[in-house]
Amino acid sequence: MLPLIKHNLGIYFMFLACLEFALVGFCAKILSDEGLPSIEVMFFRNVIGLAFMIYLLSRMKTHKEGGHFWLLVFRGVVGTISLYLFFYNISHISLGGAFVFQKTSPIFITLIAFFVFKESIGFKGWLGVLVAFCGVLLISQPWAAPELHTGLDLKNSLLGVVSGFFAALALTSVRQLRKYYATEQVAFSFIFIGTIMPLFSMIIGQFYAPKALDFFIAPFVMPSLKAWFFILLMGAVGTIYQIHITKSYGVAKKAGIVAGISYLDVVFSMLLGLALGDKFPSPMVCAGIVAIILGGIILVYRKA
Repeated sequence: MLPLIKHNLGIYFMFLACLEFALVGFCAKILSDEGLPSIEVMFFRNVIGLAFMIYLLSRMKTHKEGGHFWLLVFRGVVGTISLYLFFYNISHISLGGAFVFQKTSPIFITLIAFFVFKESIGFKGWLGVLVAFCGVLLISQPWAAPELHTGLDLKNSLLGVVSGFFAALALTSVRQLRKYYATEQVAFSFIFIGTIMPLFSMIIGQFYAPKALDFFIAPFVMPSLKAWFFILLMGAVGTIYQIHITKSYGVAKKAGIVAGISYLDVVFSMLLGLALGDKFPSPMVCAGIVAIILGGIILVYRKA
């Protein structure tokens, strides 16, 4: 067993990272059930991650030219917006549903590459986009009458797709930033902005918290003793996740393979969600989940 793991370390680390990422969502779901707003959950996740990133920066040995500060800020802002919506989805829909919407980002990455960078997509690329888009429709079911609707409500479906779009913007900007900044610097800027933005959201929320913007503005709620336990657990698991995801891509022989394995977090999150009391998805929603995963894998492997 050990020789098999050593020969496939990239896959092994990605498997662990997927399980850990699903556990982060599991903790976030419990914290939402404890009454903490999704913004506050995201804030605590990033504060603990910030301490880890400061440690990594202190040990960083490679330095690049830098100079593209506003692109660095852009990556942090759009990545944080994606997290706002992702954590909101976790608190309002099934855990698996929230995770699967994050997996729509390859659709938008491909479309951004085509429309902005004028890259050729090819048949496989368009096929992957079409399959994944059909999956989104099967989950959101915009055509269904209320009494026949088995998918997710319109608001959370839209927020989930928008979360995937902003995640795609963040990942696309990382491709450019790697030329000018070390990975640790890019990650630190994201975590730092991801801590500052929700902090301001909670400060504003103390005085003004409209229901329509509850995914972006909410007041601070003092965590209970149980909530503090899961906050610390979420932070610890999230830190280990960052280590394993970095190691996975660092030792992988083929990045496309570990990227394909990364879709396991949807499976893990669905199982953990069921343990928390989420309903098993309807056949149509299951078909949508499979379609998004399949479409994403097609898009990943076309560039592998």
